[in-house]
Amino acid sequence: MEKTYSYKGFEVSVKLESVRAVSSEFTYGPPVGYVAVVSICTEDPRRPVGAPIALVSEGNRVFDTVDDALATGLNAAKRVIDEKGAP
Repeated sequence: MEKTYSYKGFEVSVKLESVRAVSSEFTYGPPVGYVAVVSICTEDPRRPVGAPIALVSEGNRVFDTVDDALATGLNAAKRVIDEKGAP
């Protein structure tokens, strides 16, 4: 899943990567959580701002829900943009 947001002249993309359970009983189990991969680009012209950042929850754990992963990814991008200064 990937969601794109606009914030202060930047385009923020939050892509979720599913983390699946590992078991000898099955090949692919249900997702046990998500890692948020955040990319920031300028909107016009479209240029990347730094490298994509992979985020996990506190304690180096995956996010339990899609909503938590998306919200954390967007909030992290907003902090980066606010620290760098909007165009």
